[in-house]
Amino acid sequence: MLTARQLLIFKYIVEEFIATGEPVGSKLLMTKYQLPYSSATIRNEMNFLEKQHYLDKTHTSSGRVPSKKGYHFYVETLLQPNVDETVKNQVSTLFADTNRSLNEIIQQCCEMLSQLTHLTTVALGPNSSYERFQNVTLIPLGRKSATAIIVTDKGHVENRTFPVRDENMMDDLNACVDVINETLRGVPINNVIEKLENDVKPILNVKVKEHEVLFNAFLEAFMKFAKNNIYFSGKDNMLYQPEYNDVNKLRKLVTAFENSQTWNLLEPLTQEEGVTIRIGNETPFDDLNDVSVISASFDTGSRSKGSISVIGPTRMPYEKVVSLVEYISKNIESLILDEQRKNNER
Repeated sequence: MLTARQLLIFKYIVEEFIATGEPVGSKLLMTKYQLPYSSATIRNEMNFLEKQHYLDKTHTSSGRVPSKKGYHFYVETLLQPNVDETVKNQVSTLFADTNRSLNEIIQQCCEMLSQLTHLTTVALGPNSSYERFQNVTLIPLGRKSATAIIVTDKGHVENRTFPVRDENMMDDLNACVDVINETLRGVPINNVIEKLENDVKPILNVKVKEHEVLFNAFLEAFMKFAKNNIYFSGKDNMLYQPEYNDVNKLRKLVTAFENSQTWNLLEPLTQEEGVTIRIGNETPFDDLNDVSVISASFDTGSRSKGSISVIGPTRMPYEKVVSLVEYISKNIESLILDEQRKNNER
């Protein structure tokens, strides 16, 4: 257990480093925070905190910075989450517009969170295993094209436009749509690709003349659909953090952001309750030990969950970010469950 004095010194070191990114020394603590201890006493306590692995000493100065263990201790022991009234009003305004779809709400929450934290935000919508194919509708667009609109039972939509050369092509398209609707209705989205290959393709081989071209087009549309539950905002914000002035670090960060597999690794966060905090090598960002991810899950149905995460340097303002992530995720969940309750009562 740390003493009250050690806790106070540790708290000020973490918060000062979060604010400035500069190692914190004893003289700065004594003068800026008007601590009633001598510089020597503060140094002794800093040495103790370093030996307990709550702080690290940098090579460039006599100051200290929080360690991974220190950040964990800070968020687990000293954090006092609170959302100010201005932010609460912004969130209320966003959720007051009932004309927005779930996708739009999640996307706009992502953007709001990124703007409020000046960090990168990623939201995962409902897992596609809980979303089922409902139907495809074919809509002619004049004589030379038609659009196939794919809809799920959760109301999510994807479309694909096809050039139509003649009546035979339109007949082939209609035949494709009929087979897909008959074969795939009620199939979970993440199983659709397999069913297309195993069940739909053999039928199209027999019924449809240009089956290969049309099949590949529908396959591409469904593949896009299955991946369409990831939303980003503020990717560039990380580039302005002083931690990434190093060219090699910046290259690794950009590569990670461009790799879709990175975001798929956040999927397990949708199954965890409450706010989760991952620091350094606990995150899905390989070779980047100075990145933290703060996430919260939200229910989107009886079995379905999503999550919203903020990604930033380990020096991120944890108190503010944890508060916002928790508050916004709870509001998303409340809105969704309220809508479902109203629909059930109708």
